[in-house]
Amino acid sequence: MDKANFSFCFITFLLCIVACTCSMDSNTWAEQNKQLSDTWCVANPSASNLLLQNNIDFFCTKPGVDCSVIKPGGPCFLPNTVRDHASVVFNLYYKTGALCPSRIGNIVFTDPSHGSCIFPK
Repeated sequence: MDKANFSFCFITFLLCIVACTCSMDSNTWAEQNKQLSDTWCVANPSASNLLLQNNIDFFCTKPGVDCSVIKPGGPCFLPNTVRDHASVVFNLYYKTGALCPSRIGNIVFTDPSHGSCIFPK
């Protein structure tokens, strides 16, 4: 009897989950995706330049990270600081589907684009 009771409760629980999930309208899902796309990964202000530079060098070897934008003449070369270049590179890496690097990167909700340097959504 206990097994039957447990099975009934478990099946009822699963049905409730399915019903709740299916009742969410497409706007809710769209809003969740919009919130995710409206985030950027930038360099943590407390991270050392050495650590930031080491990670720039590492992330620039990853597929989908085009570091030419931080080279002289590139749209994100100026301001020419390690921190600004790290923010650009971290965000490019983040937008490939990777995580924002912990301790040296921060997720922000305000677009950090400036001048000709456009941070992709």
